[in-house]
Amino acid sequence: MALSVNETIARIREKMDCGGVDAVIIPSGDPHMSEYCSDHWKTRAFVSGFSGSAGTVVITKETSGLWTDGRYYVQAAGELAGSEIQLFRASEPDCPSYYAYLQEHLHKGAVIGLNAELFSAQMLKTMQKLWDKKEIRVDGAVDYANELWEERPAQELTEIFYLDEQYTGASAAEKIQQVRSRLAKHEAQALLVSKLDNVAWLFNIRAQDVLFNPVAIAYAYIDGANAVLFTDSSRLPEQVREILHRNGVTVKPYDAVFDAIASIKEPTAVLCDENELNARLYGAVVQNPALSVCSRANPILMLKSCKNETETRNTFEAYREDGCALAEFYAWLFECLQQGEHPTEYELTVQLAQFRCQQPHNRGESFQPIIGYRENAAMMHYAPHQDTAKSLHPSGMLLIDSGGQYLTGTTDTTRTFALGPITEEERRDFTLVLKSVIALSTAVFKAGTTGGMLDCLSRVQLWKYGLDYRCGTGHGVGFMLNVHEGPQGFGGTNQVPLKEGMVLTIEPGVYTEGSHGIRTENTAVVVKDQKTEYGQFYRLDTFTLVPIDVDCLELALLTPQEIQWLNDYHQRVYTQLAPLVSERARRWLRIKTRSL
Repeated sequence: MALSVNETIARIREKMDCGGVDAVIIPSGDPHMSEYCSDHWKTRAFVSGFSGSAGTVVITKETSGLWTDGRYYVQAAGELAGSEIQLFRASEPDCPSYYAYLQEHLHKGAVIGLNAELFSAQMLKTMQKLWDKKEIRVDGAVDYANELWEERPAQELTEIFYLDEQYTGASAAEKIQQVRSRLAKHEAQALLVSKLDNVAWLFNIRAQDVLFNPVAIAYAYIDGANAVLFTDSSRLPEQVREILHRNGVTVKPYDAVFDAIASIKEPTAVLCDENELNARLYGAVVQNPALSVCSRANPILMLKSCKNETETRNTFEAYREDGCALAEFYAWLFECLQQGEHPTEYELTVQLAQFRCQQPHNRGESFQPIIGYRENAAMMHYAPHQDTAKSLHPSGMLLIDSGGQYLTGTTDTTRTFALGPITEEERRDFTLVLKSVIALSTAVFKAGTTGGMLDCLSRVQLWKYGLDYRCGTGHGVGFMLNVHEGPQGFGGTNQVPLKEGMVLTIEPGVYTEGSHGIRTENTAVVVKDQKTEYGQFYRLDTFTLVPIDVDCLELALLTPQEIQWLNDYHQRVYTQLAPLVSERARRWLRIKTRSL
């Protein structure tokens, strides 16, 4: 019989007493610092019952708490109800970090237990610097929660395939050479790679080891003569193994990375991204006297974020296929409602996946769809469950945030549609969100401009009405990789200059707890605009091809220029999709893209 949350915490405290540990930290994530991890590493969810993708649980001998960000406040409050765990709203300015909380509440000389593989080297350094003031010691081999998790899922390893150059625009050998050139500029001779999407990009490999993220559980190491992929070789087809060999890649077992690092004898400066490498792996580098640490950001981050011409061209195709799938889906949905049917939010997730998989290049979804009807849409990352999903009716608003993985790219699109009559407040909020999207979509900016500098272009449309949203305005997107990809993004703190080829979402929203949630999301790529005596200018080209619900608009709030933008956008959507979809979807497109 499964333990309750409070019973699990009590058992952890028993182990703490036996081990002389005063507090335990259980983060979200895996040894690769992944945002989304396989079920095998969802230990924090097992302990707390909170199912969101981001959060950290802290257990002391007297208290327990969950720290999570503004996307999950409503969801976390509901899922923690009935347990002893206190919710800490980490995005609020007066909320202490969990490690500052421990610094304040633990006694001098206390011991904190954690699994060092689940914390980046930088994070552990940051925490230890603060804790040193009270001589707090870390035991990095504590993993009490997983010791109690009797039904912990095994780590699934799936077949690896090679995503060839017709999609990626560059071979693995060419990418390896790009990385080596970057290493030379940093006066480093080697690079240790831990993040799964960085490994996948580098070697042009994809798999399904993590739900929604087409990555393989692996590490990589590159120096001037070697390029090594550390993964379970049993799931490498011979053809893929031969391709990797031709590209200069050697394959070794996954766990061999630690011995490989320890066995290096030649003096080598290893570039280590301390935000990427877990503390245990970083420690292996530090402990080898032949190695010196070159602490820099992984050069793959910028190489991967700037899509080449082939990737950009393919991504337009991915959004065309995704637009077709969504047109078929929405046409089906509105037909169901017209016929008096009442599908649930959960049933929509099933239908949406089915429409996507009919597209020729589709390889699944890029994240768990967020499908919220009425007040459920106020939870930014709400995911419907079969037993509790709301039934839809011809009234109120429906928000759907979803995306697909295609051989030609990764998609992420949100639309909010009126299923029937809506309130004046909902109509106003929907229109303001559209104004926010248009303001950022039409921006022209100079080289060197960061996403943080542009963020307010979107928010100011809502600020005028005393509204805002507790998340970034947009994130980077991978190419047949993770739907969230850095380092670029539209957020107030993001200081990464936007460069040609960077792909970002534009997704402002309004979330009114207990009432409604509205988000409109397009994805765009940074392209060159004019170059003048003042420098190079850039703009954004939109990939997304999905109608924006004209039936939700308060036209008096839109300027003539904004109406023209929407009309032009809808003409493009219809022209691109109408020849490729069914008659039912074509009729729906004709209605939803009509000119204002």
